[in-house]
Amino acid sequence: MIDEAIYDVIKNAIVTVPGVASFANFYANSQDQLKTDDITKAVELTSNDNTNRVKVHVILINGVNIKDVINEVQIRVKYELEKQGQFLRNYVVDVAVDDLEIANH
Repeated sequence: MIDEAIYDVIKNAIVTVPGVASFANFYANSQDQLKTDDITKAVELTSNDNTNRVKVHVILINGVNIKDVINEVQIRVKYELEKQGQFLRNYVVDVAVDDLEIANH
C-alpha cells in the first residue's frame, strides 16, 4: 500500500506543470475511462533496496512540446519526492503520455 502522502506530493507537483491536461487512468479499458482526477489510478510505484520507480500517466494538451513537458514533470516529481523523504531514497520518474487533448479556444 502506497502512503497517501506520496500521492499528494506527486499530484501537487504535476498539477502546476503547463501543458498537462489531466491524469490518465492506466487501468482504463476504453477512451471514455482514460481521463481521471484520481491520482491513485495514474501512478505506478515499484521499490527495490533504496530506489523507488514512479511511473506517472498523463494526458497533455495538443500542441505543447511533449519532451519539455515530460522533462518538467520528471524534475518536479523527483525533486518533491526526494525533498519530502529528506533524500533518503532515490527516485526514478517515468512519464507516460497516454493521450493528447485538444484545447478549447
